[in-house]
Amino acid sequence: MRVVANLNVCQGHARCEDLCPEVFSTDAVEGKVVIEHPEFPPELEDKVRLAVRNCPEGALRIAKGGKA
Repeated sequence: MRVVANLNVCQGHARCEDLCPEVFSTDAVEGKVVIEHPEFPPELEDKVRLAVRNCPEGALRIAKGGKA
Protein backbone atom coordinates (compact mmCIF):
# COMPACT_ATOMS: atom_id res chain seq x y z
CA MET A 1 0.00 0.00 0.00
CA ARG A 2 1.03 3.57 -0.61
CA VAL A 3 0.03 6.89 0.89
CA VAL A 4 -0.13 10.04 -1.24
CA ALA A 5 -0.72 13.70 -0.44
CA ASN A 6 -2.32 16.58 -2.30
CA LEU A 7 -0.01 19.45 -1.37
CA ASN A 8 -2.39 21.97 -2.94
CA VAL A 9 -4.89 21.08 -0.19
CA CYS A 10 -2.54 20.52 2.78
CA GLN A 11 -2.62 23.35 5.32
CA GLY A 12 0.15 22.03 7.55
CA HIS A 13 -1.77 21.05 10.69
CA ALA A 14 0.71 18.15 11.13
CA ARG A 15 -1.87 15.79 12.62
CA CYS A 16 -0.53 13.07 10.35
CA GLU A 17 2.97 13.53 11.78
CA ASP A 18 1.63 13.50 15.32
CA LEU A 19 -0.24 10.25 14.69
CA CYS A 20 2.35 8.44 12.56
CA PRO A 21 5.82 10.00 12.67
CA GLU A 22 7.27 6.83 11.12
CA VAL A 23 5.72 7.84 7.78
CA PHE A 24 4.94 11.58 7.92
CA SER A 25 6.92 14.71 8.70
CA THR A 26 6.49 18.44 8.05
CA ASP A 27 8.51 20.57 5.65
CA ALA A 28 10.32 23.25 7.66
CA VAL A 29 9.92 25.90 4.95
CA GLU A 30 6.47 25.27 3.47
CA GLY A 31 4.94 23.78 6.61
CA LYS A 32 3.26 21.05 4.57
CA VAL A 33 3.31 17.28 4.86
CA VAL A 34 6.31 15.29 3.71
CA ILE A 35 5.73 11.60 3.19
CA GLU A 36 8.99 10.00 4.28
CA HIS A 37 7.87 6.46 3.42
CA PRO A 38 5.10 6.47 0.78
CA GLU A 39 5.11 2.67 0.62
CA PHE A 40 4.62 1.83 4.26
CA PRO A 41 4.89 -1.63 5.83
CA PRO A 42 1.75 -3.57 6.82
CA GLU A 43 2.44 -3.12 10.54
CA LEU A 44 1.92 0.66 10.14
CA GLU A 45 -1.33 0.41 8.20
CA ASP A 46 -3.59 1.19 11.18
CA LYS A 47 -1.54 4.27 12.12
CA VAL A 48 -1.43 5.53 8.53
CA ARG A 49 -5.19 5.04 8.13
CA LEU A 50 -5.77 6.96 11.37
CA ALA A 51 -3.56 9.80 10.11
CA VAL A 52 -5.41 9.88 6.76
CA ARG A 53 -8.80 10.01 8.50
CA ASN A 54 -7.63 12.81 10.80
CA CYS A 55 -6.42 15.18 8.09
CA PRO A 56 -8.75 18.21 8.38
CA GLU A 57 -8.50 19.00 4.66
CA GLY A 58 -8.58 15.43 3.38
CA ALA A 59 -5.18 15.95 1.72
CA LEU A 60 -4.07 12.35 2.27
CA ARG A 61 -5.24 9.12 0.71
CA ILE A 62 -4.16 5.51 0.53
CA ALA A 63 -3.64 3.93 -2.87
CA LYS A 64 -3.30 0.23 -3.44
CA GLY A 65 -0.35 -0.90 -5.51
CA GLY A 66 2.80 0.91 -6.52
CA LYS A 67 1.31 3.91 -8.35
CA ALA A 68 -0.96 6.60 -6.93
